[in-house]
Amino acid sequence: LIFAQHPPALYRASLLHLAPRSAQGSLQLFIRRFCSLISDKSAGSDEASVDSVATAAAAVSLDKVASSLASTSTVALSASGRAQTLADLANSSSTLSQLMSMGVDLSRAERCPGAAPLLLSLDYETEFKPRFQLLLEFGCLPREAADIVSAFPSLLATPLPVIRDRLDYFQRAGFVRAPEMLSRQPTILSMSPESVDSRLARLQRLYLFSNAQLVSASTECPKIITFPMEHLAGVRTCLVKGLQLGATAARKMAVLHPPLMVSEQTRLYRNFALLTSVYKLHPDLIASNPLVLVKQPQRVAARLKFLTELNRAQFDPQLPLYTSLTKAVTGSDAEFCNRVADCSPARYRAFLKTL
Repeated sequence: LIFAQHPPALYRASLLHLAPRSAQGSLQLFIRRFCSLISDKSAGSDEASVDSVATAAAAVSLDKVASSLASTSTVALSASGRAQTLADLANSSSTLSQLMSMGVDLSRAERCPGAAPLLLSLDYETEFKPRFQLLLEFGCLPREAADIVSAFPSLLATPLPVIRDRLDYFQRAGFVRAPEMLSRQPTILSMSPESVDSRLARLQRLYLFSNAQLVSASTECPKIITFPMEHLAGVRTCLVKGLQLGATAARKMAVLHPPLMVSEQTRLYRNFALLTSVYKLHPDLIASNPLVLVKQPQRVAARLKFLTELNRAQFDPQLPLYTSLTKAVTGSDAEFCNRVADCSPARYRAFLKTL
């Protein structure tokens, strides 16, 4: 009734913003009828009847709304009112405590939509254990299997034959390091074998990979299997036409450093412009060191400028005093100073303050 003094749209938006997606249908129906009632009563009087409001509530069964909210909530409230996470509930849940003992990261898992009610209602012996064992039989280390469950808890609601079929696909396709690949990008297991195969085929045609190159690139950067194909195609266009490196160089760069395919195009353009315009590096040299294109432009610019002041900015392996372009832009500042610049970290920090 307090809300009767405010625009209906205000509290309608507030309630829907707070509600989980699965409960919004019931809430929307209740709110529409409640707002209609308030509008009708406001037209004739200043107060709405409590009995009328109760009638509107009964018409849409608030019990259904409440149960939807409870079943989709990702946290509970402690006696003090503090929000509790799944890890907080582990002491009172044998299933959660067993998941933690197997290496599952509950804090990571509960960030996935719908994971909290799934894990709270999970039966350890009949639902978790068979799927975890299947991952181990596939070749996953216990840590890798736990990583997969932590990042993709919906796997625990996936039928065993479906999981087995998806795992078998990677063995048939020649992915020797598939357990490692899946632990790094577990959501691949949400895709059917047909979908994965179709995406890999498109990627192979796009970059003109051989079968071995495709498997190697996917293993080194499994994100390319789930990343939007439009982005992967856009990066190739950037390399081939935007930077004018050509199709052969684009394939070489993608093989040498597969994460290049999921990089930001803006970063590629900025670093390429710096390397060719300021440091006059040949495109072939850049193509042999693709990692330099995906690094933060500020880091690349700072380190190369520092090496220039030290007279160490010679990146041609055929000439004396050669410095690896890849090593120049990788590693921490301390590693850079020790392995490449041959100076103290304090000197490099002082240089950075002048920029």
